[in-house]
Order: sequence, then C-alpha cells, then structure tokens
Amino acid sequence: MATAHGLVLTERLVTVRTTEARARVLTTPPPGTPAIPIVWINGIGTPATGLATLAGRFPGAQHVLVDLPGHSLAPPFLWTGSPLRALAVQIVTAVLDDLGIARAHIVGSSLGGQFALWAAADAPGRIAGAVVLGAPGTAVGGITPTASMRATASGGRGRLAEVLMRCPSPRPVARAALAEAIGDATARALAADIVDLHRLPLRLPGRAASYRALLRRLIHHGVVLPENVLGHADLTVIDRPILFAWGRRDTFLAPSRRIRDVVGAMPRARLVVVEGGHNPWFDDLDHCTDLLGSFLAESDTPITARNQPHA
Repeated sequence: MATAHGLVLTERLVTVRTTEARARVLTTPPPGTPAIPIVWINGIGTPATGLATLAGRFPGAQHVLVDLPGHSLAPPFLWTGSPLRALAVQIVTAVLDDLGIARAHIVGSSLGGQFALWAAADAPGRIAGAVVLGAPGTAVGGITPTASMRATASGGRGRLAEVLMRCPSPRPVARAALAEAIGDATARALAADIVDLHRLPLRLPGRAASYRALLRRLIHHGVVLPENVLGHADLTVIDRPILFAWGRRDTFLAPSRRIRDVVGAMPRARLVVVEGGHNPWFDDLDHCTDLLGSFLAESDTPITARNQPHA
C-alpha cells in the first residue's frame, strides 16, 4: 500500500515509558534538505497506512506513520493507567524522542486529530503545527459516536461485538461498517486493499479487545466522556498553527457555527470546510493535498507537494 504511493518505509516499535504501550512506527528516510518531519496518526481502529495516499503527495518530507498501541500490527494494549489525554501526549513525545526529532508537524484524522490537539496543548514545544482531518475524535463538544461504537463500548453487547470483530467476515460487511463512519458513497468507492487494511487487523489476537478498551476510555453510556473534551481554557492556550479540514458531510459532527467558535478560540487556527465526509482525503485527495501543501509552505521549512498520483 505505502510502496504504491512512493513511500519506502522502515518499521520499528516504540515503547512508552512507565506503560506497557508500544506503538508501531513506520518511517521514510530523512530528506537531503532540512525539513520538519510529518507525523501521521489515523483514527481509532484504523491503520496509519490508510493515510499513505495523502502522505505520498509530499516526497520531500520525512514521514512518520504511527500505528497507535493495539492498532493494526502494533502490539495489543488495553489503554490502562494514565488519563487518556496524558497517555496520548506520552505516545506522541515517545515517538519523537525515539526518532531524535525535536519537533514535528502532526497530521491527524479523527482520534489522530484529537491526539494532535492534546499534544499541541500539553507539549507545544514539540509541535510545529497540526492538520486535523475531519472531526477530531471526541475533542470538541457535540461529537456523536456511531451506533456501533456506542454498542461496542457497552457491557454485554460490547463483549459480543468484540467476539464478532475477531471472526472472518466478507469484504462487503466491512465496507458497510466503514460506511457508518465515513459515509455510504465514500465506502463504496474505497479500493479493496484499503477496506482490507481496516478489517483484517481486528482478527489478530488482542486487537479487538484493544479497540473496545480505547472506546471505553472515550465514551460511556453512549456519550462522550467530558474529560476528553477540550474546554475554552484548553483551546485558548493552543498557540501552534492548526488547520482543520472538515468534511461538510462528516457523520460525527458537521461543521457549524459552534465549530467555528471552537476553532476561533485558538489564536492560530483556521477552518476549511471541504466537500467530503469524515475522511476527506478519500473524497477529494487533490483538495486535501492543496490544503496541506499550503499549510506546510507557510512553515519555516517549506515542503513542496506533488499534486498527482505517484508514477
């Protein structure tokens, strides 16, 4: 998948100190010219390589694709211990420390966007800027988890859902499950290998349990836990450049005046509403490339986008 988009990756596991969490980290070689690395973090239960189509548009960057603990081929982790926000920041900084990176841009989708915002708030010296693709997990008020997420985070039904996730299922079933999060039209248009990237890892030992454990740290009785939502005071201290590329048809939370107020509370944040859903690069890769390219061009080490498929 990554190779098809021009990414030559090296794999390593990064252990988060004082925890049993280990992230799987895929990196490209540093470029010949100085540039701030880009760290890519996908949403809950999804692989980092799902962002490869967008990462491959930026051949001049060092890319760091992070499979969060318990995600894809990263070792299982039940998300115990520290408060989730603190644990998220520890994961981000542990990856940077292990790679010897002083600071980086973060591109995060969904939960990855939430991790990016938490890191920008609590470890600002390590974050050059962040691009948030779609509604950022449960980081802002008004997010509505999908019905399947609410069921999986529950008691008895959640245990049954965990068992079912480990069972073989045909690709159309996985495509239908994705549709609940990213929209019917987007899910129908996804290439088979991208669908498989999302469905097959959950059958590995411990991955479904990891997914459910993380969901239960995010939502309870079907609603978002308030400690995971950034309040006004949190937002005002995020002084890193932040770009929100928010799909007009985002199933978790459509952009609204409330979202404009949330973004407006951050001194250097900007909202761009795009024609797409929760994973907007699946809907309009060229537009997302342009937005990210413009954002990176404004940094102190500009990176040029290649706004066309890898040859």
